[in-house]
Amino acid sequence: MFWEGPENRKSTRIRSKIFVRYHRLANARTADDRIADDRATQPEFRKSFTRNISASGILLETEEMLPLGTEIKLLFTLPGLGREITAVGRVIHINEVDFKARYHVGLSFQKLEGADQEEIKKRIEMMDILRLLQLAHQHKASDLHLTYGRPPILRVFGRLQPLDMEALVHDDLQTMIYSILSEEQVHRFEKWKELDFAFSPTPIVRFRVNIHRQKGNVEAVFRTIMPDIRSISDLNLPPVVADLAERRKGIIIIAGPTGSGKTTTLAAMVDKINREREAVIICLEDPIECIHQNIKSIVKQREIGTDTISFSMALRCSLRQDPDVILIGELQDAETASVAITAAETGHLVLTSMHAPDCVQVLDRLVGMFPSHQRKQASMQLSNCLQGIIAQALLPCKDGEEQVVATEALIITEAARSIIRENNTVQIRSIIETGSRYKMHTMQDSVRRLYTRGIIPKTAAREFCHELDLMPE
Repeated sequence: MFWEGPENRKSTRIRSKIFVRYHRLANARTADDRIADDRATQPEFRKSFTRNISASGILLETEEMLPLGTEIKLLFTLPGLGREITAVGRVIHINEVDFKARYHVGLSFQKLEGADQEEIKKRIEMMDILRLLQLAHQHKASDLHLTYGRPPILRVFGRLQPLDMEALVHDDLQTMIYSILSEEQVHRFEKWKELDFAFSPTPIVRFRVNIHRQKGNVEAVFRTIMPDIRSISDLNLPPVVADLAERRKGIIIIAGPTGSGKTTTLAAMVDKINREREAVIICLEDPIECIHQNIKSIVKQREIGTDTISFSMALRCSLRQDPDVILIGELQDAETASVAITAAETGHLVLTSMHAPDCVQVLDRLVGMFPSHQRKQASMQLSNCLQGIIAQALLPCKDGEEQVVATEALIITEAARSIIRENNTVQIRSIIETGSRYKMHTMQDSVRRLYTRGIIPKTAAREFCHELDLMPE
């Protein structure tokens, strides 16, 4: 089995910063004798904290060298437990940390009350985020939600399904989420109160993670990233998407609400270019999700916050890196949009995404990013370099176990350029409705086809097709 879940480990271990008081025990005959001697002498305790913990031992970070075989008395409490645990541990390994007079000391529990051991095991298993991610993977969930006052919740084929577990409380949430963060990530999150990154518990399974605060609680959402990059045809996207991927310059925008598969579509377009063209493809992402291998092209994937400061800065610098294709994870502001338009005007193909439900709103939002005195110029430039917009949505299939994509396609013709130039976007709808010879189609057309082919239920189709009552069951 590729996933090292709790059932494959002798003792589930989690990364957790738990404060500990400790001192060395005297060389008495048994652990009970040493504890008795310890009570009589009332020794001075030192303070430390754990790096990780399991039901069989802990890893301490200390400022003193503790020789192998040394026995240590430990006093600590677990998040949400409310009482102190007493244990005796034996040093079984020690490593110096970065030559900074700090040591990571591994201890195996030698004496621990049975009830305490069971309590540690219970608390650790409850906070084992890898086990939850494994469940998300096994249930084919698109998302895992960790939120205060509720058990972990999976989103499976669009529906929220709570796991049969206890509700998460403040301390459990923070310990669970922080267990997968580096110290630098913890610092960034505590400074900015938001954190986005990609997490791979195995080389095959990958998640996009957002950590945030809600009413003072640390919470997280894990979005499953498909392990394989699927082709445009495998995703059941219309042929017009493949046609757009073959363009050599201009801007192509993939639009849709959160969770509609925009990143997956962009990855499929990049994969098509990578397999068919000799090109330099620069992908600017926050975070990196789908991993591309160099095939015919050179694919450079740069993560915002790790490899570069911001989309706009990375985009400006990418123009000096001999790109043929530039992927921008999302157009979020006027500065990024302006540089993207400039890149498209200078002969590059720019692929990007936006949060908008349809093609008309993409144009309105994009021009609306600019200050009022710049919108006329932005409309002029956009009319010259925009190649097409694909808006998409994921709808549940009739079997309730899969989802299918519905799309709207706008291909920029001379008539469309004139409308965009004049910023008269209300007329774009009629361009799409009458543009079937250019492979344009509305979202309603796409949904109607899915419904009449028996792929989606009437309840899903009704959201997009107002004339549904006239359609056959």
